[in-house]
Parts: sequence; C-alpha cells; structure tokens
Amino acid sequence: MANKQKNNFNILMQQWLIIYFACQVCAQVPIPNRPLGFPYGSEGQSLIQLDAFIDLTCPFSMVAFPTLKEVADHYGVANLRLNVVLFPPPYHRSAWLATQSTFIVQDMDSAVTFKWMADFFAVQKKFFNDPTRNKSNSEIMSMIADVAGNVVDRSAFLSKLEEDEGDSDARIMWKYSCSRYMSGTPQFLVNGVTLAASSSWTLDDWKSIIDPLLGVDVGSREQHTKETGNYVMPRNYVMPQ
Repeated sequence: MANKQKNNFNILMQQWLIIYFACQVCAQVPIPNRPLGFPYGSEGQSLIQLDAFIDLTCPFSMVAFPTLKEVADHYGVANLRLNVVLFPPPYHRSAWLATQSTFIVQDMDSAVTFKWMADFFAVQKKFFNDPTRNKSNSEIMSMIADVAGNVVDRSAFLSKLEEDEGDSDARIMWKYSCSRYMSGTPQFLVNGVTLAASSSWTLDDWKSIIDPLLGVDVGSREQHTKETGNYVMPRNYVMPQ
C-alpha cells in the first residue's frame, strides 16, 4: 500500500511538473504599447533594421557601441535603422539598474538617450562586479545618478530611480530578448535574422553585410584570416533569395 501511494504521488508530481513547464514555455510575453528598443537618429522608415542587443555593463558591448553608431551614420536612416535593445544579464550586478535608468533618461529627454549610453560606457568599469561588491543598491543608484546628471536633472532622475520607474519596461524588454533566443551581449539581428557578428567588427565588416542587401556593388574583399578571430563573408557575397 505504501509503495502504491508513493508511486501515485510520483505520478502526480511528474504530471504537475509537465504542466508547470508547459505553462512556462507557452507563457505570453507582454505586448508593449510601441516597438521595443531605443532607435538611433531621426524618425523615418528604413530599408534595413539593425537590432543590437547590448548591456551597458558589458565590456564587449562598449567596444561595439561606437561602431554601431558609425554604421548608422554611414548609411543614414533612409537606408538603415539602428535599434538598441538592452539585455541585462543577472550576473552583472549593476546591469538591471542601468537598464532601468535608460528608460528613465529616455522618458525625461529622448534626445539625450544615446549620449547617456556613451557617458555610462565611459565610466563602465566603476559598475563592474568587483568595484560594487560591497556597495548597497542605494550607493549604486547614487553613482548612476552622477552619470545621468550629465544629460538630465540629477535629483529628478534619482527620485525616479528610487521609485523603481523603468522596472516594468526593463522586464518587458528582457523577456522579449529571451523570446528572441538571446543568450549574451552583444548580439545582432539584421531585418529580424540573427547575424553572427563580433563586437570587434569595423565599419567595413558591417558594409560587407549591409551593402549587398542595398544592392551596392561592393567589389571583392579578402576574408579575415584565422588570426583575427573573426570570419567575415566576402564583400561580393550575394545573400540567398
């Protein structure tokens, strides 16, 4: 009798776990009231959308950031739209607060959002795990407010951060990133398709992908050697239809 009860219990637990995980897999990601991301530059329709999933506390994202803006500036908004999506990992202590802060800055003055990102990257090392290990959340918030004070009113910003503004937006953006199978930063989508680009890519590397999509005759180009650590498709590569 005891064994039968134990078996029945095990079966019920297995069934419960199956239902639980099925619900997790099928759970609907919250639908935002506007497309997710922080668009770079002026508004307008673009032929190509480049989604860059980055983390403000990720050193590789910091390396990629200036080049991404260079790419956007090179093509102009009529040809390419750079859309930055923040994806804060749980193992970077300050990442979540930095993401929340970006939404707050955007809400306070959308014209300075990318200046805020650049300013944060400039002092990024202060927010790494080791320097903040013995700091409280309040202390980290104050440090972030010091950076935000370069572009918006520091006091008003800190008040909003302490009131947890931006948290809901950050949660939706994080869940969206997971739904796109993002697992780290930086990662990229070009017109919704995953691109195995590297944070060390230069403007020329990006042109080898973007130019063919725009119908530009890019000529021939040597592939990166194995020593560079990056494989880049040749510039005369034709994307499959």
